Amino acid sequence: MDPQAPVVLTRPAGRNESLARALRAAGATVIEAPALAIERLDAAVPEFRAGDLCVFVSRQAVDACFDGRAGAPWPDGVRAAAVGAATARALRAHVPEDLVLAPGAGATPDSESLLAVIEAAGLAPGRAHILRAQRGRDWLARQLRARGWAVECHALYRRGPVAWDRAVCAALADSSGCTLLLTSPEAVDAVADSLRRQGLDWPPALRVVTLHERIARRLQCIYADRPAGALTVRLSAPDEAALFQAILASARSA
Repeated sequence: MDPQAPVVLTRPAGRNESLARALRAAGATVIEAPALAIERLDAAVPEFRAGDLCVFVSRQAVDACFDGRAGAPWPDGVRAAAVGAATARALRAHVPEDLVLAPGAGATPDSESLLAVIEAAGLAPGRAHILRAQRGRDWLARQLRARGWAVECHALYRRGPVAWDRAVCAALADSSGCTLLLTSPEAVDAVADSLRRQGLDWPPALRVVTLHERIARRLQCIYADRPAGALTVRLSAPDEAALFQAILASARSA
């Protein structure tokens, strides 16, 4: 492992600490640099009734919803759906297991996988609530409406870019073979904005660990004019153990 090639963890504040400790213990040089900041919105949590489907797009949506419910029990007959495994784990702390819908182990954590689970459950179309950030992908809402659901989107939090300082940007731009954890397209855009503000470019060689091919494709567009092999992308499951193994394998290949 090249000690001059850092691992940069970009998940929001509060999400990087345990992973950073494990990587440092394994010998990696780690920079914790959140690319996005999460801010709760002063928005009321919707009232749910039997037959509703509540879709949670992230763990932040789960936290915001149940903070707003102030300990109220989950209503009978309301199904809760999670886009990915981490969101599903957070949901199961509040919702009975038999009411939770989520893609299985090994499935891509995205709306496409969740829609397949919803369709397989054979639910009769009714009201669907999508609990999300202020901005987000609308694909699932369109698909559910096309299948007869009355869909309402509820923004419970916002994600905003974090402006990295010169030192963090330089640590990325000047490294050779840095490993970067990126878990959303918005994080890619935020990193690009920070580099641009500092007059710097993406590094000549970059290793990325990410969760979805959409993020990989965005990075491949950025590196399209670079020499072959300048960008290496590893897809990982979203749980901490899988991310640790993927990041460590990437860093050791530097």
